[in-house]
Amino acid sequence: MLIPYLMKVSLVLALLTLAYRWLIQFETFSKLNRVLLWLNVAAAWTLPLISLPSWGPVEVQTSFHHSIPKVVGKLPMLSEPIATIQSRPFTTPAEAAIPEMTAIDWISTIYLAGMLAMAAYFLFQIGRLFFVVAKGRNEEHQDGTAIVHVAGASPYSFFKWIILDLSKHSGNELHNIIAHEAEHARQWHSADLLLAEIQKIGLWFNPFAWVHQKLVQENLEYLADRAVLDSGFEKKQYQYNLLNAVLRTRELPLTNSFAQSLLKKRIQMMNRKPSHYLVWVKYVVVLALVYISSAFVAPYREQIVELTPAEIRPFVQPLIGEVMITVPAKDLTENQQKKKPNRETEPIKKQTVLTGDTIQTVLVSQPKVKGILVVNQTLYWAITPLTTWEEINEIKDAVQKFGQDFQINKIQFDPLQQYITAISVRVKTKSGGGGTGEEHGSTEFEPMKGYSGYITGQGHGMGQIPPDPLHKEMEQDYEKALAIARKNEVAYFEYKLGQSLGTHTATTFTHKLLAGPDAEQFYNKTGLGKSKNNTLRVSEYHKNATLYLNTNPSTFTELNDVPFSKIERVSLLEDNARRKYIVVYTTL
Repeated sequence: MLIPYLMKVSLVLALLTLAYRWLIQFETFSKLNRVLLWLNVAAAWTLPLISLPSWGPVEVQTSFHHSIPKVVGKLPMLSEPIATIQSRPFTTPAEAAIPEMTAIDWISTIYLAGMLAMAAYFLFQIGRLFFVVAKGRNEEHQDGTAIVHVAGASPYSFFKWIILDLSKHSGNELHNIIAHEAEHARQWHSADLLLAEIQKIGLWFNPFAWVHQKLVQENLEYLADRAVLDSGFEKKQYQYNLLNAVLRTRELPLTNSFAQSLLKKRIQMMNRKPSHYLVWVKYVVVLALVYISSAFVAPYREQIVELTPAEIRPFVQPLIGEVMITVPAKDLTENQQKKKPNRETEPIKKQTVLTGDTIQTVLVSQPKVKGILVVNQTLYWAITPLTTWEEINEIKDAVQKFGQDFQINKIQFDPLQQYITAISVRVKTKSGGGGTGEEHGSTEFEPMKGYSGYITGQGHGMGQIPPDPLHKEMEQDYEKALAIARKNEVAYFEYKLGQSLGTHTATTFTHKLLAGPDAEQFYNKTGLGKSKNNTLRVSEYHKNATLYLNTNPSTFTELNDVPFSKIERVSLLEDNARRKYIVVYTTL
């Protein structure tokens, strides 16, 4: 549970830190850069915990999200998908006193040991700083800062305290030092350093956490240098004093030092011309990466893990998070890899069409695009629960040829992304008029029945029953989507159960694994397997778990009586409080 979350945090932080390092680091908007560095931290730690954001252009979101299954769909497929985020060895009561350490236990132990060591050193540094402040001679200033006289100390600041040895500095050099460190204190730069240090403790294994800390430190120095120069200090003299101080400094961690060793970069930034306004494009790119990060860590967790080759799955799973395996990978891929419709149009021909309650013979130009029918200069469109995003774009293009604009305000899919559960459509005319319509299934995971409309030279309409060919298409796709929903009923139940648990671990065991050549050894580790009577075998170890047979609550005895031939797979979920939930999938 903890390790997968930290891996996702690391992934987002790495992406945003690289973007800042390559695009933003040497731009002169230092105040904005400070905000962006805070935003990177906030995004890295919160995005893995929240659902996919609903803001932003729906088309951009959906196009990006639909590209993920297509990319991973090209990876080698597995004949028998299994997703195991975390599995703990099963032990009998007699053995419970000496639990066996699994790989995830060892990783967690190493991580916690490293974090505790880093935290101990952090507390030592804080204690050392307060000891220096308490021991030194304090001189309060009206601006809220305090000069702490410490013999032999190099100039540095920590929150409101400026520590230095007055005997080592005089004249302009002393004024420059105090002005610089006072800016650090006034702008609360120590808070930034503490945040970066705490993040480094939590992600000590991630080199990007260390890089982020250095980027924060650099930007704070740029901010203080710029504030000093803007207050009227002479640039060349200030830089000379800075060089002089560097030659005799010893920097302390967690502090803002006047003589930070990144001297060359600081002087370059002081002499750098203000960034052009067009560099704002870079900031837009970084903010776009924040959104892309949210899209990566939130949707398609199940599909990405399920379609990942077995050799690299243990490395991919922690990056994606807790997952739920639902349907065989081959079924998922076949549903998502639909052929792109052809834009070509068949010749115009006569055809009998049912429009509402009227049967008429009309001239029909039928484009080879799913969901489009042209009858007597009227374009009819229909979106079924199985319409793909590519097909929606084809409908949009066809509507635009009729002089109107077709937009998707909202689109929602089932958790497996196999059919549409809700949609909101807006049609706009060139004159600025238009209308909005929507359709959704009667329950959270039920497919919508479909939504349709028409476009003419005089206007448009939505919500009416379309001509017979499109109406049949909507009905057929609705029945197919219902069949998919029924097939995945237990998977959706497990998905909803997982949502109600919050952060949790999920492990799925297939029929083949439970009855494989190592079935007995597997049973000893997991407490799940096949009995000698050819029924499901659930150990007493799981007797206090919450049990489900498909979507119905079950008992320990009932599960152990289920014929093993009917078992498809068994899912084991565990929440933060280590409460267990077992869902048994069976065939009809």
